[in-house]
Amino acid sequence: MGFRSPYQPPKLDYPTMLKKTLAALALASCTLAHAGTPAPAVPPTVEPDDISYSNVSVSWLRQWANVDGFSDLDVDSNGVAAALEYSPVNHLYLALGGSWSDAELSGPGGSVNADYWTLNGGVGGYIPLAHNVHFVTEVGAHYADLDLGGFGNLDDWGVYVTPHVRAKFGAFEVHGGVTYNSNDVAPTEWSAFARALYEVCPKVDLFVTGTFGLGSNDVLEDVFGLNVGVRFKF
Repeated sequence: MGFRSPYQPPKLDYPTMLKKTLAALALASCTLAHAGTPAPAVPPTVEPDDISYSNVSVSWLRQWANVDGFSDLDVDSNGVAAALEYSPVNHLYLALGGSWSDAELSGPGGSVNADYWTLNGGVGGYIPLAHNVHFVTEVGAHYADLDLGGFGNLDDWGVYVTPHVRAKFGAFEVHGGVTYNSNDVAPTEWSAFARALYEVCPKVDLFVTGTFGLGSNDVLEDVFGLNVGVRFKF
């Protein structure tokens, strides 16, 4: 008769761990930014038109979707993303980003896991509509790879265009717009997004982004997304 240990290893909650890590990163950056500096005579102010186009961000991302035509099949994914914006001159910026997600396709017969990778690079320009409101358009190339393990692999290149508005109100910054993506491996061709950022200390923002697929592609419908992360400005 064998002996079974009563000890069971704890199950790790990776999304919760990642969100706590992002919060710790923001706190550490704020602490380092103020370390060794004299206390200001008055609290620092944030310029209302200080909309950032030179920054790097890291975030946790989550997506949900249904398989088109199959109400009992759905896709649920968790992952991480990173993005870089750099503005060498006024009214122009360069953009680079990438992400990885662990996607699970589940239904009555079981589930299949896949690795989903993306990479994008482009250029954007902005026109001030007011001292604290900009109209922005970004265009570039988008690559996506869906690795289904023993079930095969799908990858494709496409073009994306993202017209949107950015506005700054004190420590708050908001973005809103739409994205068109011609990549056949992207979750949806058209999507709308809204992002809210809050400056927790100089040069560091916390943000949350929500996305919603407009219509459906050949595979997915009702695509929702959520990003939570930290942004470092330079």
